[in-house]
Amino acid sequence: MSQPTNTFDINLLEQSDTAIYFTWTKTGDTCRVIRDETVIYTGTHNAVKDENLERGEFYTYTIERLDQEEKVVDRIKMQTGTENKEHNHLNRLQAITVTAIVSENRISLAWGEIQGVEEYEIYREGELVDTVTATQYTDRNVPMDQSYTFWIRCKRPLPDSEENFGEEKFIAARLFGLFNRRPSRSEPAMEDFWLTKKIGRLDRLLVDRHQAQDRPQFSKWYFRYMTFLPDRIIQNPNMLSPNRYFSGDDRSFDPEAKRYRTQVEFSIELNDKSAICEFHKDIGTSVAYNWRRKFRKADVASTEGIHFEEVRENDRTATVFYTHKVGNPITTAPDISYEVSAVFYHNGTYDISGIHDQSPNHEVYLKDGASEEWEMIHEAESKGLAWMAGPIARQYWRISNFE
Repeated sequence: MSQPTNTFDINLLEQSDTAIYFTWTKTGDTCRVIRDETVIYTGTHNAVKDENLERGEFYTYTIERLDQEEKVVDRIKMQTGTENKEHNHLNRLQAITVTAIVSENRISLAWGEIQGVEEYEIYREGELVDTVTATQYTDRNVPMDQSYTFWIRCKRPLPDSEENFGEEKFIAARLFGLFNRRPSRSEPAMEDFWLTKKIGRLDRLLVDRHQAQDRPQFSKWYFRYMTFLPDRIIQNPNMLSPNRYFSGDDRSFDPEAKRYRTQVEFSIELNDKSAICEFHKDIGTSVAYNWRRKFRKADVASTEGIHFEEVRENDRTATVFYTHKVGNPITTAPDISYEVSAVFYHNGTYDISGIHDQSPNHEVYLKDGASEEWEMIHEAESKGLAWMAGPIARQYWRISNFE
């Protein structure tokens, strides 16, 4: 990634699975480079290669230009990561590197290329601000005293997926689109990618590192993921089934809702010894009605299809991964299927990604141990129960913070 050199800035950034190399504007002055809280370089050169890093993890660098009295006259802060291409990720967004660079009134974002994508839509605080073909975007009019959320959204044809679907699934998805009564017939053959980056206030990100150390570090996080049907009554796509209708959850997005198809929660507490993680999973009641919308039967699906892997840890992070496959206990139907990977850093950074079918509604929330309110980190509206069928393209999402 290249940046203009008329100001103090990052000019070049390269990553491998264990190293990060970058250069900045050559000024002839002494510069100091800090990785997280450790000074890794002081001198007049304008390049650093940081080696022996962990694969697929975020690192934060502060580059400071000093005057003759060793006072800071310019400061850039960058959050970037090492590559993680050796793992067989179903979610392409887990494999790409995401970079955020901040300086006075400026935020720059860069991300790895997604095969088959021709353009990326850039949103700031939910408003479309640009459409780009390159894998980078810069906003140079950022108030110093506000935090911002950026969305990077794109689509690609199903044959370009890293999953082993191929042309057969692509054709099946196109046929589904032809027979489905929705505005866009090509939609089932297009995969959605939603990349979200939360950027904290620049006046706080760019403070001296000694002041930054005084900020509270969040050691405990709470996570909640629910799937639900927004309608009161849902018609069964299978017109031959005696269960012609099902009860929905009759609600909109709500972190405190008591009605849902499935709910998965976990809390994770990071400490010097090992992470303490607690899991909870629950299934809502399925209710079926006949063609006259009279009650027919009710049942609750098993939670056995929700599997948590053992928490993976190192001295910087703890990672939670789980898969979710829950079916309808009353009739044969596709599972509600998704998976989540959540990485929590001791410095307060998080990096959470998921992949799911495009039905039913999905809502994901997060809060730290000091907060009372849940924060929405992902939501997706259902496109209809038929979108749970096998040949339909899925949705991929990832969110991380730089605060």
